[in-house]
Amino acid sequence: MCRLNSHALLWMVTLILPMFALPMQADAEPDAAMQQSMREFFKQGVTLNSATAELVKVERWPVAKGALRWSIPSSLHNHPGRFSLIAEQHQRRWYVPVRVRWMATAVIMQKSISARSLLTQSMIKRTRTDIAGHSGSWWAKTADLVGMRSTRPLTSGDLILSSYVKRPPLINRGDLVTIMLDVGGLHIRTAGTALRAAKRGDRIMVRNARSKEIIQAIAEKRGLVRVALVGERS
Repeated sequence: MCRLNSHALLWMVTLILPMFALPMQADAEPDAAMQQSMREFFKQGVTLNSATAELVKVERWPVAKGALRWSIPSSLHNHPGRFSLIAEQHQRRWYVPVRVRWMATAVIMQKSISARSLLTQSMIKRTRTDIAGHSGSWWAKTADLVGMRSTRPLTSGDLILSSYVKRPPLINRGDLVTIMLDVGGLHIRTAGTALRAAKRGDRIMVRNARSKEIIQAIAEKRGLVRVALVGERS
């Protein structure tokens, strides 16, 4: 077994350590005019589909001096938390990576629920929240969500997106309904049975309880369908 003396070991360490050293290069600090132009850009309001961007961090400043003209790419969609701003000065252009929050008034969960839960007013609330990174539409009013059914488990604080809920049928197959027919100022009502489920405005086949005739109607509200006359537009 070979042994190294202390002088030889020190020499080897001195030789090897530089091989593992990482190159270090400090980023140039942007000048005051460039930073001010960025602040003014966001102060004027950077909006996308009802959400307003708030700057979190500039990942890398361009190598330039003075104020720049800033804009967001026309192809930007789905409110990404990271993207590149466009910076211009004279005939030069840079793509500047930034991190942002996209703030919007939206409806979120106030409590945790399981899939297929029917949403009530006490389960949800309207607040100002960050929607960055979410794809799909959201709701700004709680009233628009009450009565919808969740398609997945949701936890307190979750933003409610279009794919997370669906509106249950207004009328289910087999429901007893009132069939209404308006003719020349006369309102004729009779009982019937729905032959399939339908949402508001859907055409639905119903069986007249008296005549047993199957007729087409339009779902108007829970338990009520209206006969669509020939040529009538729904």
